[in-house]
This record gives sequence, C-alpha cells and structure tokens, in this order.
Amino acid sequence: FERAVGLDRLEGGGFRTLRLDSSYDFERQMAVFVPTGLPDPCRSTDRGYAAYLEALAAVLGDVHRAMGGSVLTLFTNRRDMEELHRRIAAPLARDGLRLLIQERGISRKRVAEEFIADESVSLFATKSFWEGFDAKGDTLRCVVVPRLPFGAINDPVLEERKERDSGWWEHYYLPEAILELKQAAGRLIRSSTDQGCLVLADARLSGSKPYARRFLDALPVRDVERLPATELGRVVRERFGRGVS
Repeated sequence: FERAVGLDRLEGGGFRTLRLDSSYDFERQMAVFVPTGLPDPCRSTDRGYAAYLEALAAVLGDVHRAMGGSVLTLFTNRRDMEELHRRIAAPLARDGLRLLIQERGISRKRVAEEFIADESVSLFATKSFWEGFDAKGDTLRCVVVPRLPFGAINDPVLEERKERDSGWWEHYYLPEAILELKQAAGRLIRSSTDQGCLVLADARLSGSKPYARRFLDALPVRDVERLPATELGRVVRERFGRGVS
C-alpha cells in the first residue's frame, strides 16, 4: 500500500501505520477448509479443464447438500460459474435446494435481496459480491472460493506496472489477489454471533506454490484445515450442516 500510493517516497518517517485487531472472535466463529486432491484450475488442455470442472462440481454439490442452503460461492469468471451452475443446480433442486445465479441483465440488488430473504437458498456470484455485500446470521453460513482471485494478466494497468517495475508480481499483482481473498472471507462473519465456514477449493493452496502460505496467513483464522475433497462434505455437515441426505 505504501508503495502504491507513494508513501515510500517520503523522507524521514513522514507517516505512521497502525493495525487494529477485530472485535470478532474468528477462531471461535469460523473454520477454513482447504480440500486436497483437486486438479489445478490453471488448466493447460481441454481435458484438464474438464477434469477440473468435474471435481469442483462434486465438491460444490457435497458442500451445498451438507449446509442445506445459505452458501455463497464467489467466482472469478462467468464461464466457470455458468458451467458449474448448469451441472449442479438441477440435482440440488431434486434434493429441495435452490441455487441462484447472478445472471446477466439482472441487478445485483435484486439477486442479493432474493438470497437474503430465504435461508435455504444459495447463490453463485461474481466480482460485485466479493465486497460490500452484508448478510448477517443464518442467511450466509458458508463462503466458497473455487479459484484464487488473481487479476487478468493482460490488464492495461498491470501492463503499465510491468513496464515501470520489475517487481510487479510482488509489489502489486500478488498483494491485490491476497486482499481480494480477504474481502471474500469477510463476507462470512458480519456480527459477533455469526458462525460458518470458508472453503478454499483451489489446488494451488494445497500444493507447492510458494505464494500459498501468503494467502492463508492473511486470513483471520490461524488453523486452516486441509482434508481430502471426498471428506469435505461429511466434515462440513458434522460441524455446520443442516443439510439433506
């Protein structure tokens, strides 16, 4: 932040920083799950992309059935969101679970109100729901992030930063993605009585990527639980669920 706004250019300590702890007891109020055994979302082939979608559809189906509604899944792109909604919405409906999607041409306000009005409803959403969306209590008890929110690599602003700063990844690209993930996690706990779980279903967080620890350390919960994707639904049901069989 200091570099981005130019504070690092001030001489003689011309500014101070202060970090204030939250009043929420995150360790008690929320759990963070990282399912293992999923394909890498950075698919290099059509076959790899198909395997990724198949595995993610299974995870999302398990989590929604375990929770019995009140799940917010935050996508980084519309293509994945629409394809996964096509795959799991009908099977969930047969189990009595309604899954909304943030469709083109429908206002964010309308979708948000429909989600908040019914605790049994879940929502697939994109960028506009990553921040500034407030749903307290049982309306929202689980947030799922299928893919780390790295920005578009060909974004014009990023291209300019690449030209000006050889450390663009470390100074801008990675920190902005970490901040986006913190914003997503912030949708879950909106009051001192809220409880729920955050599911981070990106294989890069359970693999050997050197930046994985940076994302996890930025979360308000120190104890991140890694478990096989096939076990996730059972654990979520036992700890947080009101789901269907």
